[in-house]
Amino acid sequence: MKKLSTLLLFMLLSFITTAANVTSESHDSYKIRAIQLEKWDQSSRSVTPNPIECYLIDKDIEVRFFKYPETPITIQIKDTYGNIVYQNMDVINQQEILNIEIDQLQPGSYEFFYFDEKISLKGKFEIE
Repeated sequence: MKKLSTLLLFMLLSFITTAANVTSESHDSYKIRAIQLEKWDQSSRSVTPNPIECYLIDKDIEVRFFKYPETPITIQIKDTYGNIVYQNMDVINQQEILNIEIDQLQPGSYEFFYFDEKISLKGKFEIE
């Protein structure tokens, strides 16, 4: 009896979470996609954590900092031919999120680069 009640409880929970996921996805009017970042030009044994997360949200890239950068950073976006289509060289003071508008970019493949004194990151994304 105890196993049956546990099984029914799990079945009920799975239906509730499925319904919640379906309703939340159907009301979103924009897409959010994570830009996967990988270390670039560094030894593979480096254990430096990524200082940022990047998300492609409609026609913006949202860069989230885990802690405030203390040194100047460089952010670049390059097209498939290696041309720099966006560059920001700045010290981000007391800012957790940096939004980059990319609505002027044409559909295609792009690369995102992040550089600071300790780490270099690269990620790829598509604009549809």
